[in-house]
Amino acid sequence: MNDYFIRAYLDDYKLITIEMDISFFDGECNRFDLIKNELIIPLNLISKTKKNAYYEYKYSFDADIVVSQPYEVMGINGYRTPLVYRYIVKTERFNQQYYYDDDDLGSVVINGITTFKLWAPTANNVILSINDKYFKMNRNEVNGVYSLAFNGDLTGSLYNYIVSVNGNTYTTIDPYGKASTANSKQSVVANLIKAEPSVREITEDPVIYEVCIRDYSESGTFDGLIPHLDYISELGISHIQLLPVNDFGSVNDYHKDIYYNWGYDPVQYQALDNSYCYDPTNPLLVIDEFKNLCEAIHHKKMKVVLDVVFNHHYYASRSSFNQIVPYYYFRYDKENKFYEGSFCGAELDTGLRMCRKYIIDTLVYFVKQYDVDGFRFDLMSFIDIETMLKIEENLKSIKEDVMLYGEGWVMKTGEKQLEMANYSNSRLIKNISFFNDEFRDVIKGNSFDYSATGYGTGNIWMAKKAIEVMKAKRFFKPSQSINYVECHDDMACFDKLNRCCINETHRERIQRQKLLISCILLSRGISFLHAGQEFCRSKNGIPNTYNAPDSVNKINHRQKEEYYDVVRFTKNLIEIKKKYNFGSASVSYSEKEGIIIGKYQDLTFIINPSQDDFLYSFRGTKQVILDDGGRQEFIAEKEWLVKRISTVILREL
Repeated sequence: MNDYFIRAYLDDYKLITIEMDISFFDGECNRFDLIKNELIIPLNLISKTKKNAYYEYKYSFDADIVVSQPYEVMGINGYRTPLVYRYIVKTERFNQQYYYDDDDLGSVVINGITTFKLWAPTANNVILSINDKYFKMNRNEVNGVYSLAFNGDLTGSLYNYIVSVNGNTYTTIDPYGKASTANSKQSVVANLIKAEPSVREITEDPVIYEVCIRDYSESGTFDGLIPHLDYISELGISHIQLLPVNDFGSVNDYHKDIYYNWGYDPVQYQALDNSYCYDPTNPLLVIDEFKNLCEAIHHKKMKVVLDVVFNHHYYASRSSFNQIVPYYYFRYDKENKFYEGSFCGAELDTGLRMCRKYIIDTLVYFVKQYDVDGFRFDLMSFIDIETMLKIEENLKSIKEDVMLYGEGWVMKTGEKQLEMANYSNSRLIKNISFFNDEFRDVIKGNSFDYSATGYGTGNIWMAKKAIEVMKAKRFFKPSQSINYVECHDDMACFDKLNRCCINETHRERIQRQKLLISCILLSRGISFLHAGQEFCRSKNGIPNTYNAPDSVNKINHRQKEEYYDVVRFTKNLIEIKKKYNFGSASVSYSEKEGIIIGKYQDLTFIINPSQDDFLYSFRGTKQVILDDGGRQEFIAEKEWLVKRISTVILREL
């Protein structure tokens, strides 16, 4: 066999593509045959095209292919190469024929029986390797699922699948594995006790607080975050959004203190990352510790949102997806290479039925197992609209108030933009929200130009544009706007202020930090704060700290006292926001001399980012319920002096 000079691919049920290198007999061959055992199946030439380094031949044939069976193509001088099941897996017929609807893939323990099921329709053989023993799995010809059952509860057992497909044999983890040994080497059987999805009070005006487990907790573990929940709850936060907690590839679990990463490089989507466990060598303990964290968050009357990364994979060619069903789970470009529109890795082909099912199954698992309340989708615009609607449908049937939102940037993908979950299609997915980068850049200043100012950083000529973004006019409805000026990406807000407001004093920049927070919390839509934003967190001016050391990323909790004025201001403002439901309210916004004035019910708020005090005149008497110092006892008669770089809220008496 020689599969280097000649390569053969099954691209449809009756279509074979053959590549023959020009370095091999000049790439010329006047006959190819399809071989099954020693049976020869004639091929009919459709086309022959010269490429840069090879000739591409297209052939049809009349025989029926039995998917999963090994075939070969024989060419010049009797050279043979395996027939690779390639784009046949992306055909509608294949997706209909091999769709598996049940929810029992992976290793499942029920009533003292442990069952293993793996969807691998193109594989011709699968061996289960468990506890150093080997068992041949049984194939279901209807749906391509390999299965094997054992009497007994095998919880804690280590296993892999040995998959033979396309002439290759791979030893791989279980894509549906719920636990694994350190660094994703082996899957681990887990006898799971599912949480009962609870019915909690619906949050009318959410405030999301983005947290990285490793940054916020001293130990960098799930358990280590729990002591900090009192502070987060007292701040008034409704939803804690956790940066990716599922297994990722860029941190060595045995040496986690040496390596740092946010975790946007997923390896296993349903298993948790062992580096967040007190004992990374205990694959079942991490499940208990994460469940304890979720329960502790809920006990504080807050909700859990998980950051999930279904737009790309850490190492696609070596992934369990690619080794079990090659060519299925990822998008490919015209050169038959992985499509990488995000520049972060190969895109998942979310529109394919079993890929879509995998995503939905994963999200349902986290809701049912850990009582998770929502999901933030990294680069959501790489996921197709139909998949997002199916996600919404499935999750809301379990938890009606589940929160779904993500990054909706319009980026180049392997699919048509009209079919993708980007912000320009907000009318098609009206119950899903989007990060509002326009809000961020108008209020704070362009994130990629560190010297650029926005409305809140002193450019008062942007007042009218600021009102537009505060009204969330970009989207089909205001609740689709996630309003923020800082998240884990890019430069921390206070570092940006140190660059774009370099001529201002340190105290003035603190004032601006408060004013930016007020713009977020007094806007229509959903408010979003990055952990530490309320105490002027700095990352030493580094713009993208995804793999910077702990010395850069670690939260300095002492700053809560140093910047207590900002913390108190944020807390007071969140309390007012919740009481009046600013996010969903029909607030009336206007501007005067670059100063924004908002009115709702008996409240008036004035945002003054200028360097001059602003005298606000009105009829009658008002109470100052929030000003620069957070004081609430003042009574104002007919006018109130709004100090420069400050926000004031007045209430009618």
